[in-house]
This record gives sequence, structure tokens and C-alpha cells, in this order.
Amino acid sequence: MSRLLSALHRMRVLLLAMGLLLRAPTASAAPPDFPRAVSAAAEGIDPKALQQLLQGAEASKSSAVVILKNGKLVGEWSFGHAPARIEAMSITKSVVGLAVLKLLADGKIASLDVPLHTYFPEWNQGRKKDITLRHLLTHTSGLQSDPTTEEIYRSPDFVKLALAAELTEPPGTAFHYNNKAVNLLAAVVQKASGKRLDRYLADALFRPMGITDFGWTLDDAGNPHVMAGVQLRPRDLAKLGQLMLDGGVWQGCRLLPAEWVKQATTPGEGVFSPGGLLWWSEYAWERFTVDDALLDAWKKAGVPDALLQDMAPLKGRTFTDEQAYLDALGSRLPALKKEVRGRHLRLATVETGPRVGFNSNGYLGQYLLVVPEHRLVAVRMFTPLDETGPQPDESVSFNDFIPRALALVDVSQTPVSGEALNAQGAATPR
Repeated sequence: MSRLLSALHRMRVLLLAMGLLLRAPTASAAPPDFPRAVSAAAEGIDPKALQQLLQGAEASKSSAVVILKNGKLVGEWSFGHAPARIEAMSITKSVVGLAVLKLLADGKIASLDVPLHTYFPEWNQGRKKDITLRHLLTHTSGLQSDPTTEEIYRSPDFVKLALAAELTEPPGTAFHYNNKAVNLLAAVVQKASGKRLDRYLADALFRPMGITDFGWTLDDAGNPHVMAGVQLRPRDLAKLGQLMLDGGVWQGCRLLPAEWVKQATTPGEGVFSPGGLLWWSEYAWERFTVDDALLDAWKKAGVPDALLQDMAPLKGRTFTDEQAYLDALGSRLPALKKEVRGRHLRLATVETGPRVGFNSNGYLGQYLLVVPEHRLVAVRMFTPLDETGPQPDESVSFNDFIPRALALVDVSQTPVSGEALNAQGAATPR
């Protein structure tokens, strides 16, 4: 009997290994959380567009894709991976934002405009006394932050690192994507709730939604990471999208007030316009242009002349999707990320069509897209098969996932003649 069990065990290991090598998409059984759609077409999903999305997912080495429509599971596909927890990268910021919304709703945080010195008394002096919770949630705190995360990951205490950051501009005067500043939210949530961030979310939102299998990375001081760090099953990430789509209601139970969900997912005005409260707006189409105003701004900020000259062939050209623009940048992209993004400048002049939804996204092509009018939730996640190996290249990021997902419900991806344009200061930071 022991030999038989040993042989069966070896066979199981072999089959699992073979499963890791096969990359054909595998549809998972419907979870009990969602009724299964009879078919994609029955829910208004274009089957051809769905096929093209899945082909793109496989080509970009995706780990998982989940599509919900009308509250039903159209499909959950894995590509060489069994469904498991995946690092959500910067989607973590949006998840943490939900904890703040819950605390606001419960009166444990007075308002979005509460000064941060309420939680960090050492800031009740100088210019930092003017930084509010809203500033953290809109990337407008004015705190110094490097364009990369190397400084943060070297720190044993992410919260103390952010508290020690200098101000580079007055709070509320400019939008700069800030990984360092958002890490303060871990301390804010703990001080307001009396629980560590991950434990608070587990009790307040995750458990009521049946999200029990998740992980959260901590720094050496025990602070949960906020800039990235939550690991979720793709299906559970889709649940959070459905919660937001339904205005804070999960299976008939209200978990968040509708007015807070709306505020979190609606762009503000002026310097607050790039997004809501750690969520990004999604538009029917985007148009990327390299124009004189863009290059002049780069020059004034000190971008090297050699790089400006290298952009000359693209001057005056317009691209109708982000991936086409990134492809055109080609070998210039690493230098642009360093010299342009490193100076908190935009990579292109961006014009947009009508707003159709909102999204959260992260490094390596983690996506959560919500399109309310069409009651669509789309998730794509990626994790390297060998997490200890070299970093994957840009091809795994599936930069056109969102356009392909919008095509599922026939949202136009090209400008319509005479349609109003919305000027954007910067492309969504995918």
C-alpha cells in the first residue's frame, strides 16, 4: 500500500509540474459568490472581442483573467497557474483607500480634510501642519519622493521614512504620484481603528465578502505596505470591483456608503483631476501626442538636450492608444522614465474622450477595471513563474488590456468626429 501511495504521489507531482508548463487558458469552476453566465453573448459580451482579449492575455503570459458582467461570472481563466494569491502591486493603494472610506463612514475619521498632525503630532508645526488626509489620497501632499521605490524598500520603517520626508512644494498645489507618502495610511488606519491595517480590512470588508485567503507584506517595523503589498486571489479582486460597481453593496449588504464610493471613483478638479481617491478614471478613448508644449516643459525642467533631440522624429505625431505610443518610444523609454518621470513630468500630451468608468492598476500589468454603465468588471493579474529570477520585460504588462476589455462591451476606442476632448496633464500611471 505504501508503494502505491508513493507512486500516486509521484504521479500527482508530475501532473502538477506538467500543468505549470502548459499555458493554454483553463476556465475555473464558478465560485459560489457569483452565478455563472449562460454565455458571454447572453450578457452582452462580444464573443470575438473576448477571444481576442484571452489571446492577448496568453501572449503576455498572464496568470489570470476574470470577467464579470451584470453580477455574473462570464469566466475565470488561468494560464499555467492554478488560481492562487497574486501580488496586486499598486492596486494595494486602492484597497487601502477602502479602509479609509469605511472609517470615514463609521465616524472614526472626522473628514477627508482632517490634518495629518491629528495622527502625527510632530507635524503640528511648519508647513507640514497643512497636509491633510485628502492630500495623501490624491497624491498632492508635496512630500519628497524618488521616482523609484529603492529608497523605500531599503528602509526598515516605511512610516518613519515618510514622516521624515521634506516638502518639495506646498501641500495641495501639485499632483505627483507618491509611493512614499501613501505608506503613512497604514499608521492612520491603525490609529483611527485601533487595529493593524490588514486586520482591520479583514474584519471590516474582507470577511463579509468571503475574502479569507489573502496576504500582506510588512516592513521590519511591522507596518503593512501601502504602495504595494497585498496578495489577493484574482476572483477576490473582482469582488472588490463588484463592490465598487454596486456603490458599496455586496450581495444585498451595504458595506460602504454610496456617496463615499462615488467620491472615491470620481475625478476631482484642478490639481486633483488625475483621479479620485486612489482610483483612476477610465475614458472611452485616449490620444497621445508629442507637441511643442510638452517638449518645452521638458526643456525647462532640465531634461537633457540629447533626449529632446532623440524625440524629434515623434514630434507632431498622435497615437490613439497607450501601447502604440510606448512601442513608438522604443529604446527611448528607459531614459524617459528616468529623466522625464523622474522629474514628475508627463510622458505625452494626453486628450481623452468621455469618462466611462474607473480602474486600479499596478506594476507588471495588474488591472481592475469597472465600467458601471455596462456593469462590467474585468481583472487581469500576472505573477512570474520564477519569482526569484530576473525581472520580466515590458511585454508581460499587457498594456492594451483595458482597451481590449472595453471592446467587450463595444466602448469606442477612437475619437468620434466633433466629440469633446478633455485635456489631461498626464497619462494614467499604469
